[in-house]
Amino acid sequence: MRYVLKTLIQRRSLIKELVSKDLKLRYARSRLGFLWLFLSPLLLVGIFYVVFYKFLQVRTEEMPFLLYLMSAIFPWMFFQNSLTGAITSLYDNRNLIRESGFPHYLIPLCVVLVNLIQFLPSLLILLVSSAFMRGGLPMSAVLLPAVLGMHFVITLGLATLSSLLYVKARDIKYIIEVCLTLLFYLTPVFYPLSFVEASLSPDLFRLYKLNPFVGIVSLYRVTSVKGGYYSMAGSLDMATLVYVPVLFAAFVALCSALYYRKNKRRINDRLFY
Repeated sequence: MRYVLKTLIQRRSLIKELVSKDLKLRYARSRLGFLWLFLSPLLLVGIFYVVFYKFLQVRTEEMPFLLYLMSAIFPWMFFQNSLTGAITSLYDNRNLIRESGFPHYLIPLCVVLVNLIQFLPSLLILLVSSAFMRGGLPMSAVLLPAVLGMHFVITLGLATLSSLLYVKARDIKYIIEVCLTLLFYLTPVFYPLSFVEASLSPDLFRLYKLNPFVGIVSLYRVTSVKGGYYSMAGSLDMATLVYVPVLFAAFVALCSALYYRKNKRRINDRLFY
Protein backbone atom coordinates (compact mmCIF):
# COMPACT_ATOMS: atom_id res chain seq x y z
CA MET A 1 0.00 0.00 0.00
CA ARG A 2 2.84 2.38 0.85
CA TYR A 3 4.47 1.61 -2.51
CA VAL A 4 1.20 2.29 -4.37
CA LEU A 5 0.71 5.63 -2.61
CA LYS A 6 4.31 6.58 -3.34
CA THR A 7 3.81 5.71 -7.02
CA LEU A 8 0.62 7.76 -7.23
CA ILE A 9 2.37 10.78 -5.75
CA GLN A 10 5.34 10.43 -8.08
CA ARG A 11 3.12 9.95 -11.13
CA ARG A 12 0.52 12.58 -10.24
CA SER A 13 1.49 14.80 -13.19
CA LEU A 14 1.05 11.90 -15.60
CA ILE A 15 -2.31 10.97 -14.05
CA LYS A 16 -3.48 14.57 -14.32
CA GLU A 17 -2.38 14.75 -17.95
CA LEU A 18 -4.12 11.48 -18.91
CA VAL A 19 -7.36 12.46 -17.16
CA SER A 20 -7.33 15.95 -18.70
CA LYS A 21 -6.63 14.54 -22.16
CA ASP A 22 -9.49 12.05 -21.89
CA LEU A 23 -11.98 14.70 -20.77
CA LYS A 24 -10.97 17.08 -23.56
CA LEU A 25 -11.24 14.37 -26.21
CA ARG A 26 -14.73 13.39 -25.04
CA TYR A 27 -16.12 16.88 -25.53
CA ALA A 28 -13.69 18.30 -28.11
CA ARG A 29 -16.14 18.48 -31.03
CA SER A 30 -19.29 19.04 -29.03
CA ARG A 31 -21.03 22.40 -29.35
CA LEU A 32 -22.23 22.27 -25.74
CA GLY A 33 -18.91 20.92 -24.46
CA PHE A 34 -18.78 20.36 -20.72
CA LEU A 35 -22.45 21.30 -20.34
CA TRP A 36 -23.10 17.65 -21.17
CA LEU A 37 -21.78 16.84 -17.70
CA PHE A 38 -25.09 18.27 -16.45
CA LEU A 39 -27.34 17.51 -19.41
CA SER A 40 -26.55 13.79 -19.78
CA PRO A 41 -27.61 12.73 -16.26
CA LEU A 42 -30.70 14.95 -16.39
CA LEU A 43 -31.81 13.47 -19.71
CA LEU A 44 -31.24 9.94 -18.44
CA VAL A 45 -33.28 10.55 -15.28
CA GLY A 46 -35.99 12.19 -17.40
CA ILE A 47 -36.32 9.05 -19.52
CA PHE A 48 -36.53 6.77 -16.48
CA TYR A 49 -39.02 9.12 -14.83
CA VAL A 50 -41.37 9.10 -17.82
CA VAL A 51 -41.15 5.33 -18.31
CA PHE A 52 -41.52 4.20 -14.71
CA TYR A 53 -43.50 7.02 -13.08
CA LYS A 54 -45.79 8.09 -15.88
CA PHE A 55 -46.22 4.92 -17.91
CA LEU A 56 -45.73 2.10 -15.38
CA GLN A 57 -47.12 4.10 -12.41
CA VAL A 58 -44.29 3.13 -10.04
CA ARG A 59 -44.55 4.94 -6.71
CA THR A 60 -42.19 5.20 -3.73
CA GLU A 61 -43.33 6.03 -0.21
CA GLU A 62 -39.79 6.72 0.97
CA MET A 63 -39.30 9.98 -0.94
CA PRO A 64 -40.36 11.72 -4.18
CA PHE A 65 -39.79 9.33 -7.07
CA LEU A 66 -37.57 11.83 -8.88
CA LEU A 67 -35.15 11.98 -5.94
CA TYR A 68 -35.37 8.21 -5.56
CA LEU A 69 -34.25 7.83 -9.17
CA MET A 70 -31.49 10.43 -9.01
CA SER A 71 -29.95 9.01 -5.84
CA ALA A 72 -29.50 5.62 -7.50
CA ILE A 73 -29.07 6.28 -11.23
CA PHE A 74 -26.29 8.85 -10.82
CA PRO A 75 -24.09 6.61 -8.61
CA TRP A 76 -24.87 3.58 -10.75
CA MET A 77 -23.83 5.32 -13.98
CA PHE A 78 -20.52 6.30 -12.38
CA PHE A 79 -19.92 2.67 -11.49
CA GLN A 80 -21.10 1.20 -14.79
CA ASN A 81 -19.28 3.69 -17.03
CA SER A 82 -16.07 3.25 -15.05
CA LEU A 83 -16.20 -0.52 -15.24
CA THR A 84 -17.11 -0.78 -18.92
CA GLY A 85 -14.52 1.85 -19.81
CA ALA A 86 -11.77 0.14 -17.82
CA ILE A 87 -12.23 -3.41 -19.09
CA THR A 88 -10.30 -2.90 -22.32
CA SER A 89 -8.22 0.05 -21.11
CA LEU A 90 -4.95 -1.85 -20.67
CA TYR A 91 -5.21 -3.48 -24.06
CA ASP A 92 -6.22 -0.22 -25.77
CA ASN A 93 -3.26 1.62 -24.20
CA ARG A 94 -0.68 -1.15 -24.57
CA ASN A 95 1.64 1.01 -26.68
CA LEU A 96 1.58 3.78 -24.08
CA ILE A 97 2.37 1.25 -21.37
CA ARG A 98 5.29 -0.14 -23.35
CA GLU A 99 6.74 3.31 -24.05
CA SER A 100 6.24 4.80 -20.57
CA GLY A 101 6.78 1.76 -18.39
CA PHE A 102 4.48 2.98 -15.60
CA PRO A 103 2.45 0.60 -13.39
CA HIS A 104 -0.51 -0.96 -15.19
CA TYR A 105 -3.06 0.04 -12.56
CA LEU A 106 -2.64 3.73 -13.44
CA ILE A 107 -4.65 3.21 -16.64
CA PRO A 108 -7.89 1.95 -15.01
CA LEU A 109 -7.33 4.53 -12.25
CA CYS A 110 -7.43 7.32 -14.84
CA VAL A 111 -10.61 5.85 -16.35
CA VAL A 112 -12.31 5.85 -12.94
CA LEU A 113 -11.09 9.38 -12.17
CA VAL A 114 -12.52 10.67 -15.46
CA ASN A 115 -15.89 9.14 -14.64
CA LEU A 116 -15.68 10.47 -11.08
CA ILE A 117 -15.26 13.99 -12.45
CA GLN A 118 -18.28 13.41 -14.67
CA PHE A 119 -20.23 12.07 -11.69
CA LEU A 120 -19.67 15.12 -9.45
CA PRO A 121 -21.94 17.50 -11.43
CA SER A 122 -24.78 14.96 -11.25
CA LEU A 123 -24.19 14.62 -7.50
CA LEU A 124 -24.48 18.40 -7.25
CA ILE A 125 -27.77 18.23 -9.17
CA LEU A 126 -29.03 15.63 -6.67
CA LEU A 127 -28.12 17.76 -3.65
CA VAL A 128 -29.63 20.95 -5.08
CA SER A 129 -32.83 19.11 -6.08
CA SER A 130 -33.05 17.44 -2.68
CA ALA A 131 -32.58 20.73 -0.81
CA PHE A 132 -35.25 22.39 -2.96
CA MET A 133 -37.83 19.57 -2.80
CA ARG A 134 -37.32 18.60 0.85
CA GLY A 135 -36.56 21.99 2.38
CA GLY A 136 -32.91 21.32 3.10
CA LEU A 137 -30.34 18.56 3.39
CA PRO A 138 -30.10 15.94 6.15
CA MET A 139 -27.51 16.17 8.93
CA SER A 140 -26.05 12.94 7.55
CA ALA A 141 -24.94 14.86 4.43
CA VAL A 142 -21.59 15.37 6.18
CA LEU A 143 -21.01 11.64 5.65
CA LEU A 144 -21.49 11.88 1.89
CA PRO A 145 -17.70 12.16 1.19
CA ALA A 146 -17.19 8.90 3.09
CA VAL A 147 -19.89 7.20 1.02
CA LEU A 148 -18.32 8.55 -2.15
CA GLY A 149 -14.90 7.33 -1.02
CA MET A 150 -16.18 3.82 -0.36
CA HIS A 151 -17.98 3.82 -3.70
CA PHE A 152 -14.76 4.95 -5.39
CA VAL A 153 -12.73 2.13 -3.77
CA ILE A 154 -15.23 -0.51 -4.93
CA THR A 155 -15.33 0.93 -8.44
CA LEU A 156 -11.55 1.23 -8.72
CA GLY A 157 -10.98 -2.26 -7.36
CA LEU A 158 -13.41 -3.89 -9.78
CA ALA A 159 -12.21 -1.73 -12.69
CA THR A 160 -8.58 -2.69 -12.07
CA LEU A 161 -9.40 -6.37 -11.62
CA SER A 162 -11.57 -6.52 -14.74
CA SER A 163 -8.91 -4.80 -16.87
CA LEU A 164 -6.30 -7.32 -15.68
CA LEU A 165 -8.61 -10.27 -16.30
CA TYR A 166 -9.41 -9.02 -19.81
CA VAL A 167 -5.72 -9.21 -20.72
CA LYS A 168 -5.84 -12.92 -19.91
CA ALA A 169 -9.34 -13.77 -21.21
CA ARG A 170 -11.23 -11.60 -23.71
CA ASP A 171 -14.54 -13.25 -22.78
CA ILE A 172 -14.49 -11.40 -19.46
CA LYS A 173 -15.87 -8.30 -21.20
CA TYR A 174 -19.11 -10.02 -22.16
CA ILE A 175 -19.44 -11.76 -18.81
CA ILE A 176 -19.13 -8.44 -16.97
CA GLU A 177 -21.67 -6.76 -19.26
CA VAL A 178 -24.22 -9.47 -18.46
CA CYS A 179 -23.40 -9.25 -14.74
CA LEU A 180 -23.85 -5.47 -14.79
CA THR A 181 -27.31 -5.81 -16.33
CA LEU A 182 -28.30 -8.40 -13.73
CA LEU A 183 -26.87 -6.32 -10.87
CA PHE A 184 -28.73 -3.22 -12.08
CA TYR A 185 -32.08 -4.96 -11.84
CA LEU A 186 -31.18 -6.50 -8.48
CA THR A 187 -30.53 -3.02 -7.08
CA PRO A 188 -33.49 -0.84 -5.92
CA VAL A 189 -32.97 1.87 -8.53
CA PHE A 190 -36.53 2.36 -9.75
CA TYR A 191 -38.53 0.17 -7.37
CA PRO A 192 -38.96 0.62 -3.60
CA LEU A 193 -37.08 -1.59 -1.17
CA SER A 194 -40.34 -2.19 0.68
CA PHE A 195 -41.74 -3.83 -2.46
CA VAL A 196 -38.86 -6.34 -2.46
CA GLU A 197 -39.37 -7.05 1.23
CA ALA A 198 -43.07 -7.72 0.66
CA SER A 199 -42.36 -9.96 -2.35
CA LEU A 200 -39.67 -12.19 -0.83
CA SER A 201 -39.49 -14.47 2.16
CA PRO A 202 -37.42 -13.17 5.09
CA ASP A 203 -34.51 -15.46 4.19
CA LEU A 204 -34.50 -14.40 0.53
CA PHE A 205 -34.76 -10.75 1.52
CA ARG A 206 -31.71 -11.10 3.77
CA LEU A 207 -29.90 -12.71 0.83
CA TYR A 208 -31.03 -9.86 -1.44
CA LYS A 209 -29.55 -7.29 0.95
CA LEU A 210 -26.13 -8.92 0.61
CA ASN A 211 -25.92 -7.11 -2.73
CA PRO A 212 -23.49 -4.31 -1.75
CA PHE A 213 -25.20 -1.87 -4.10
CA VAL A 214 -28.40 -2.11 -2.07
CA GLY A 215 -26.38 -0.57 0.74
CA ILE A 216 -24.55 1.92 -1.48
CA VAL A 217 -27.63 3.44 -3.13
CA SER A 218 -29.38 3.45 0.25
CA LEU A 219 -26.43 5.34 1.73
CA TYR A 220 -26.64 7.93 -1.03
CA ARG A 221 -30.33 8.34 -0.25
CA VAL A 222 -29.73 8.59 3.48
CA THR A 223 -26.96 11.19 3.08
CA SER A 224 -28.54 13.31 0.34
CA VAL A 225 -32.30 13.31 1.01
CA LYS A 226 -33.81 14.79 4.17
CA GLY A 227 -35.80 12.14 6.03
CA GLY A 228 -34.38 9.41 3.82
CA TYR A 229 -33.21 7.20 6.66
CA TYR A 230 -36.41 7.30 8.68
CA SER A 231 -38.54 6.53 5.63
CA MET A 232 -36.48 3.41 4.85
CA ALA A 233 -35.62 2.35 8.40
CA GLY A 234 -38.13 -0.48 8.40
CA SER A 235 -36.38 -2.26 5.54
CA LEU A 236 -32.78 -1.33 6.38
CA ASP A 237 -30.34 -2.36 9.07
CA MET A 238 -26.77 -1.44 9.94
CA ALA A 239 -25.40 -4.52 8.18
CA THR A 240 -27.03 -3.55 4.88
CA LEU A 241 -26.08 0.11 5.13
CA VAL A 242 -22.52 -0.14 6.41
CA TYR A 243 -21.05 -3.57 7.03
CA VAL A 244 -21.77 -5.19 3.64
CA PRO A 245 -20.49 -2.27 1.49
CA VAL A 246 -17.42 -1.67 3.68
CA LEU A 247 -16.45 -5.34 3.76
CA PHE A 248 -17.04 -5.65 0.04
CA ALA A 249 -14.85 -2.58 -0.61
CA ALA A 250 -12.04 -4.09 1.48
CA PHE A 251 -12.44 -7.48 -0.24
CA VAL A 252 -12.36 -6.02 -3.75
CA ALA A 253 -9.35 -3.81 -2.99
CA LEU A 254 -7.45 -6.77 -1.53
CA CYS A 255 -8.32 -9.09 -4.43
CA SER A 256 -7.26 -6.60 -7.09
CA ALA A 257 -3.99 -5.83 -5.25
CA LEU A 258 -3.11 -9.50 -4.77
CA TYR A 259 -4.00 -10.43 -8.34
CA TYR A 260 -1.89 -7.61 -9.73
CA ARG A 261 1.04 -8.49 -7.49
CA LYS A 262 0.90 -12.11 -8.61
CA ASN A 263 0.52 -11.42 -12.35
CA LYS A 264 2.26 -8.08 -13.01
CA ARG A 265 5.33 -9.71 -14.59
CA ARG A 266 3.17 -11.60 -17.10
CA ILE A 267 0.84 -8.76 -18.10
CA ASN A 268 3.11 -7.28 -20.77
CA ASP A 269 3.69 -10.71 -22.29
CA ARG A 270 -0.06 -11.13 -22.71
CA LEU A 271 -0.50 -7.59 -24.00
CA PHE A 272 2.14 -7.69 -26.73
CA TYR A 273 2.35 -11.31 -27.78
